[in-house]
Amino acid sequence: MPVEPLAPETLFSVRGLSKHFGGTAAGWLQKAKPVVKAVNDVSFDIRKGETFGLVGESGSGKSTVARLMLRAYDVTSGSIRFRSDDGATVELAQATKQELTPLRKQMQMIFQDPYSSLNPRMTLLELVGEPLLVHGVASGSELEDRVAELLKLVGLRPEFRSRYPHAFSGGQRQRIGIARALALKPSFIAADEAVSALDVSVAAQNINLMQDLQDQFGLTYLFITHDLSMVQHISNRIGVMYVGRLMEVAATDSLFQEPLHPYTEALLSAVPQPDPKRNRSRKRVALRGEVPDASRPPTGCAFHPRCPYAADICKTLEPELKEAKPGRFARCHFAGEFQLTGAYA
Repeated sequence: MPVEPLAPETLFSVRGLSKHFGGTAAGWLQKAKPVVKAVNDVSFDIRKGETFGLVGESGSGKSTVARLMLRAYDVTSGSIRFRSDDGATVELAQATKQELTPLRKQMQMIFQDPYSSLNPRMTLLELVGEPLLVHGVASGSELEDRVAELLKLVGLRPEFRSRYPHAFSGGQRQRIGIARALALKPSFIAADEAVSALDVSVAAQNINLMQDLQDQFGLTYLFITHDLSMVQHISNRIGVMYVGRLMEVAATDSLFQEPLHPYTEALLSAVPQPDPKRNRSRKRVALRGEVPDASRPPTGCAFHPRCPYAADICKTLEPELKEAKPGRFARCHFAGEFQLTGAYA
């Protein structure tokens, strides 16, 4: 089946992406589990060479989106088009295991927890060199030389190759994860909360490293985080997720200055400001209630039980993600009609 080609500047195009868990009985005497809509009708593009930030509360579906894009999970419905290194457009959502194998080299992931994502029984040579061995890229002395280059690239000494992960700090372990992700020279890296477990100063150093590597190798990032200050620093564009849905997509400066969705406004109001005078004068949006259960989402807009601007239509009709302003998308019936407060107010 032919795949519609992507625009020249686009690396990923996600349309109507959904992932549901549960729904089938675990045994013949057991009831079917409730269907959890972890990701529900998510659409966005990622351009070559940019950093696309994905933010939202815990459980909003951010990590699931990344795993779907890399096909660590099978897709329930939707389309994931990817531009491979040879320029061809590939539909990843329907790709077979054999079709995905050569594409794995082009898409890599940096995991959240540097303590659990590294096998404690493997040396750095084995950890960083494993992707090279699996894909038949290097072996023997060539493998050792390549691992030494990768360690130097992320600021670690080549002689550390014989050491085990327990000998390193959290920041160093995350650099090992970055080196492993770079081993196959990918064009795309999904960083799933890659610095959330680190101290602020160490996280900043690793973010600067990632940006230097992006400039050096022309990398494209999907940067997943709940830290809005961090995502503002590193991202070109940002997507805001809530209960499996994408609520807003905008360029970073536009989103921080003038949010179009009430949920985005609430998130931005919690961003700390270094100026105490500005902190005293800015509007603080305190959301009432709790995040809905993804297995039993509310009717209409998923955010309406907590939204200070909700109207009757929000309780019955689910809004679509629409272009409210040029280049700006929001899932809200009243997007652009309210004067919402940004982080710089």
